[in-house]
Amino acid sequence: MKILIIHYRYFISGGPERYMFNVMNALEKKGHTVIPFSIKNSKNLKCDYDKYFVDNIGNSNEVFIDKYKKSFKTYVDLIGREFYSFKVKKALTKLIKDTCPDVCYLLVYKRALSPSVIDVCKKFDIPIINRISDYNTVCGNGALYRNGEYCDCCINSDFNCFKYSCIKQNKIYSFLRFLSIKFHKFLGFENKIDTFVCTNDFMFKMMVRYGYDPKKLKTIPTFFKNDSKYEKLDKTNHIDSKLIKFLFIGNIDESKGIYDLLSALKLLINSNIKNFHLDIVGGIRQEEINKTNLIISEYGLYDNVSIVPFVKSDEVFNYYLNNNITIIPARWVENLPNTLIESIYFHRPVVVPNFGSFMYTTDDSISFRFKAFSDKDLFITLKKIIDNPMEIDKKSINCFNYFNRNYSEQNHINSLISLFDSSLRR
Repeated sequence: MKILIIHYRYFISGGPERYMFNVMNALEKKGHTVIPFSIKNSKNLKCDYDKYFVDNIGNSNEVFIDKYKKSFKTYVDLIGREFYSFKVKKALTKLIKDTCPDVCYLLVYKRALSPSVIDVCKKFDIPIINRISDYNTVCGNGALYRNGEYCDCCINSDFNCFKYSCIKQNKIYSFLRFLSIKFHKFLGFENKIDTFVCTNDFMFKMMVRYGYDPKKLKTIPTFFKNDSKYEKLDKTNHIDSKLIKFLFIGNIDESKGIYDLLSALKLLINSNIKNFHLDIVGGIRQEEINKTNLIISEYGLYDNVSIVPFVKSDEVFNYYLNNNITIIPARWVENLPNTLIESIYFHRPVVVPNFGSFMYTTDDSISFRFKAFSDKDLFITLKKIIDNPMEIDKKSINCFNYFNRNYSEQNHINSLISLFDSSLRR
């Protein structure tokens, strides 16, 4: 089978890209031909199809919109990608004519590539399976998150995106987003998609609430790319009550709950509980890293917290093995973070908030839960863990079976191929 995979980045900058490269590799191992389509960038990995990739917005080599050159061309491109890009349409048309794919696995495309990719696939009668990696199907800003809190107002009305200035807290950007949502509905783009793949059942239920046909939705959780060298690793959780080792991996910003976590650690110190250490691995934006360092200093946490810049996957995995438990203190509902799956794979339980996707992607056998948005409840949860370290060991033992039931590569790829096959028979 020839599988066209469309995604707005072809280098690893986060979870969606790691998923893309992992699924490409897994599909190729099964004998399928994978044909990527993406945006040109100097950070891209080399591939046989990069000559077909489309130029970035404003011919920029930047990743984030706030770094784009402020020019007329940039603004024209931004509007085109937001609503409908003929440049993208032309580039994808050439790729499809030259390669003749059987099915399209559509990943992240909105605002960077534009829905014109859907029209091209439909023109050539190519079934479209769209994997949803955020909440843009039900929320203007794609996160169900506003002003540091959970928000699902867009489910009641798309206009709320503009009303509350949800795009960069800017009325103009937010109004353009509202218009593009209405424009895409008017042209029926989402009706042209054969199946939407949800990463978790919380996402599934939110899409049904918004009005999607449940018959067009299928939940297929993300997977961890297994490797013989990882299988052979000793994943025993060596727990020493004299020093409980916590781990945080991911972007450093408010939505990830890093500041709530540091506040909870400060409460531990204030309670004269000091037998813990936290490794923070990640951070893309230097301003957030600087802010985190300032908070660590202000809270007197230098002896208990270390910050490590993003490292390669193999090096990241060592941090799971060298720590006892992973904390995911998110303030937004998340979809299914790779950190959660990886931690469970390496037999490390997780600390998660009791809301959103976490209620469907974990259970009490492998997780410790705290009240969302509450640094005090997170403090209480962490204190209980430190006071009862053997609870970590019990949950670590459960991780193996939980992972195999929910997040194995074999289950994911078999479900995906079955979905592709069924779309071709329709």
